[in-house]
This record gives sequence, structure tokens and C-alpha cells, in this order.
Amino acid sequence: MKKIDSPNQDVYSNDVFQILLEYEISRCKRYPSPLSLLQIEMLPSALSAEALNAAPGIFSSELNAHLRSVDIPSKTGNMYMLLMPNSDKHSAEAVCERLLSVFKNKFETADGNSVTFSLHIGSTTHAGGATLSVEIVLQKAGEALRQSQLKGANTYILLS
Repeated sequence: MKKIDSPNQDVYSNDVFQILLEYEISRCKRYPSPLSLLQIEMLPSALSAEALNAAPGIFSSELNAHLRSVDIPSKTGNMYMLLMPNSDKHSAEAVCERLLSVFKNKFETADGNSVTFSLHIGSTTHAGGATLSVEIVLQKAGEALRQSQLKGANTYILLS
């Protein structure tokens, strides 16, 4: 399946992501294994409109460069979801820290303008099994994101 969002970005659309989320949750219920979900709010900052327009492409490209091939990213506006199969609490924490470290840097657009990113990350993990559901995972990741937004820019909250 080809990843879609726009021709130059490697993130799934929300519709495709929902199908993959349901599949991974049903797999983790049947064969208990850990699963993590991150909700990321990306807020770009730049001096030019051109740099702001380029920001989502830069973010998507850098995000994918720092993920495993099995991780499933999706984008809706400035909100990203990242489903990480076979990832426990420690893996989720490591990814959150890595993303905050990567995106603390400035990035340059093709025309030489710079763009920076502020992130709020909400994360949840589940060990798998019968108690796992799409609703539980989405609710916990959403609550973690709200707590990160209250805490301030470039923070993450992990709820399990």
C-alpha cells in the first residue's frame, strides 16, 4: 500500500490510518503484544509565508527519517498520529525524546528560509490482550496530548 497525503510526503491519510489502527488493535487483542500511539501537535514558526507552507513537508520527511519502517504515521492539519506496533512504554518514551531532540533544531527550506517547530506529544501504550480497544487507545493518547499542551511547548506526556 502506498503512503499518501501529498506526492512528496510519506504519511497516511486519516481514512487509511483508521483502517490500519483497527487492524493492529485486533491483531494485538488476538496475539497479545504491546502497542503505542502518539498524538503530535506540530506548530511551525517562520518569518516567511513560503517557509510556513514548506513546514508540513519538512516535518513529515524528518518524522519518517526517524521512525521504523513498521511505524504508521498519519496527518490531519497540524496533528499527526503515530501508531507503533510492538512498542512498549520504554519504546514510546524513546521515540518521544528522539522527536523532541530532532525538532529542537532549525530546518532550512529549499529557498534558504528557516523554520522551527514546537511540539506537544501525547502518548499511550497498552500491553495488548482482551482489554485493548480503539476507543481506549485514542482516548488515552488524546488526554496525554491535552496534558502536554497544558505543560507547554516541546513536552510529552505518556499515559499507560
